[in-house]
Amino acid sequence: MKIFTTYVGRNIRENKLRGLLILLSLMISTFILYINLVAQDDILQQYEALYQESYNGYDVIVTNKDAENPFFSASDFTSKDIKVKEESAAIITFGVVDNNDLLTLKLYGCGKEDCLDSGLFQTKQADFDLSEKDQILISPQLSENYGYQVGDTISIQTQAGVKEYKVGAVGEKTGLFLGVENENLVVLANAEVESITDQSDKVNSLLLNLDDDATISDSIKTLIKNNKDFNIQALVDQELIDFNTSMISQVLLIILVLAIIMNYYVISSNAKVILLSRIPVVGTFRSLGATKSTVNLIMIVENFIYGLLGGILGVICGISFKEAILGALTAGISGVSMEQIATPLNYSYILFALVFAVVIQLISVLQVIYQIGRYSIKNLIFEEFSAIQRAPWILTVIGFVLLGISYTLYTVNNDYDIILSLLALLAAMTGGIWILPFVTKYVSTFFSKVNKAIFGQAPSLGARNIADSKIINSNIKLVVISLSVVLMIFITSMSLENLFGKAKDAFESDIQIYGMEKKEDDYVKLKQVSGVEGISFLYTLYDDVNINGNDLSLVVIGLEDERLGVKNKDGKIKELKVGQVMIDEYYGVKNDLKIGDQLVIKSDNMKSENFTVEIVGTVDSSLFSTSRNTIVFSEAQFKKDINEVPSTMYVASNENLDQMKKTLYKELSGEDITVQTIDEFMEEQDQRVSGLLSTVWIFLFLSILLSAVGLINNQVIGFIQRRKEYAVLYSVSMSKAQLNTMIFFEVMNSYLIGCGFGLLLSLWLSNLLQGLLSSIGVYLQFSFQWLQILSVVGIIFIILLLTALIPMFKISKMNVVEQIKYE
Repeated sequence: MKIFTTYVGRNIRENKLRGLLILLSLMISTFILYINLVAQDDILQQYEALYQESYNGYDVIVTNKDAENPFFSASDFTSKDIKVKEESAAIITFGVVDNNDLLTLKLYGCGKEDCLDSGLFQTKQADFDLSEKDQILISPQLSENYGYQVGDTISIQTQAGVKEYKVGAVGEKTGLFLGVENENLVVLANAEVESITDQSDKVNSLLLNLDDDATISDSIKTLIKNNKDFNIQALVDQELIDFNTSMISQVLLIILVLAIIMNYYVISSNAKVILLSRIPVVGTFRSLGATKSTVNLIMIVENFIYGLLGGILGVICGISFKEAILGALTAGISGVSMEQIATPLNYSYILFALVFAVVIQLISVLQVIYQIGRYSIKNLIFEEFSAIQRAPWILTVIGFVLLGISYTLYTVNNDYDIILSLLALLAAMTGGIWILPFVTKYVSTFFSKVNKAIFGQAPSLGARNIADSKIINSNIKLVVISLSVVLMIFITSMSLENLFGKAKDAFESDIQIYGMEKKEDDYVKLKQVSGVEGISFLYTLYDDVNINGNDLSLVVIGLEDERLGVKNKDGKIKELKVGQVMIDEYYGVKNDLKIGDQLVIKSDNMKSENFTVEIVGTVDSSLFSTSRNTIVFSEAQFKKDINEVPSTMYVASNENLDQMKKTLYKELSGEDITVQTIDEFMEEQDQRVSGLLSTVWIFLFLSILLSAVGLINNQVIGFIQRRKEYAVLYSVSMSKAQLNTMIFFEVMNSYLIGCGFGLLLSLWLSNLLQGLLSSIGVYLQFSFQWLQILSVVGIIFIILLLTALIPMFKISKMNVVEQIKYE
């Protein structure tokens, strides 16, 4: 047994390059699997840690329902019937830095006990006195981004005019200063903000720290029951966290499936090179008395070690980079940047990932080990083994059946079920691979006849070799898999760019403003501002709404006609009456909502907490929301039952947009508004989506790179298996130039088949991917821009042709006598 273990160790050392490629493939697959396993737990823990540190244990925020007069006495709110450990009251307004009109500050007025003693804000300046009216505590982000230091003076445009304050302290990046929305937050004395807002003993924000035994959802229901005039919300939106976590898990699952499919063939090809190079040694072992079982066990142990090492590397990478990867995905999907918070290791996940790596490696090589075990000792010693491709007809039939199943699942999956969508994608890819030898056989025969008619016998022989060569068929398989995945992601990227272009055209102005707190009439005055050509308003509500007893995440919008990419499908928006709604056709199908259905709508965040409407039509809101979870009311009913305050205001301007933004900020000082040009908004959305796609591309690029190396390995295997054939052809009938011509046409024709079939398969896979994205709530209408797609295929084909240089170079260096002396 010692000689066998020594042999295994020596083999691993001698095959450093190919062994490294196997380890890298296993590492990538295990890495992605490990990220999939830990994603949900880690993201939930990071959210909890982030919110715990941000709100310092506070659970609930209370505000006034009256948007026109948001201020109230803390004594007007009652917390009876629930246990509250601590309260923190504040009066909040907004101002604009006088010498930087694009910097809006959140002015947070509170007492020392509510602000500093409660832990909501912390500072290293122990001598800071919040009671002094001219001193302020600024966020660390303000200090980092704009250079403000202790002792500096800041002039702030407020409702009460321009006021000057001295920076008394810079806060620590914890508590409320941790949240992104509070990066420009400034803490002032309570009395100072009261003076700015012309209030006395009033607040507009109240935080509650509930008893540890209290259930937040039940407590909120009790508070709402006892306080009809107040908005009461959990500081941590658990439903939003669950939605974002689910979305990230589903994206990672798609990446995992694609990566495993590609890496499986990479691992197989590399392991096959290693095993085939051992065949003479295996023959020697067998001739010395080793049984087939013993030899097979040696090869299994060797590959077990590869699997274990690859799994360990993948887990190490997963542990090292999971925060960065999950942070990028979280920022791309939810827009929330997660801090890198250490989370405890789950050893069951680590064990599962290691077992997965070992199993993938063993599955990849068992067929090769079995085939080697079937060879006779003579064939093993003299390397006389078959390289002929034999495609069982049963696999071809099953392949066509799987493609049929894929089409059937795609057709019947009207509810956009993620399991059916994923099964359709897997069935299409597996079916495509299994019918590939059948397609290759007949297409290569066609190429052989064309080559003979145009180029002669050597090119014809090259094309004829394709159908019968295992290695060439393996290369075609790798090309099809890699190219179809690349084109799927490329088509997705191009479709997103096309979507952004159409969405930008749907906007009706130059600037958008959101964060308003007053009714439409209070903003009509902006029409008189120099440079403003016109203004319009949009009424929307993004919320979880209870419809007929089911909680649905919806975009509720009030419109008078088609607008902002929301288009009529069945019925007309302008004909909507009170009590009628139209719903997005895709969202209706997904949630079994049809024209004529009565909807009982309940929400604590609407003016009318309970009312009934009827679905009278459908819309297409794909340009308005990629989730298409849109329900359209008439604007009149929106104001009546949902909210009188517009969510967005659009401003058309004939002046420089940067200057207009400054003007609008000054005109609306005192409100928590954000002013953006449409270009800035689209760029922001594009960056979020691009960040998500970049993460996907990184994983897939590594797998594609390894696939390319797999192709090169297959060329090496092909030469090893066919060098005697080349030597015989050279010695009896062909020159080296003719051999090189034959090889070139083999490679060219085989990659033509691979690229052509990969292109066709990718078009079908893209349709399935569109359905898969829809099943996770992302509707994207794929657009096929043929010039760009064919350009990508053409570039990849040219690169693939360069791999023909490997066997052509080896032919030129081949020693014919050495190769045929055993014959």
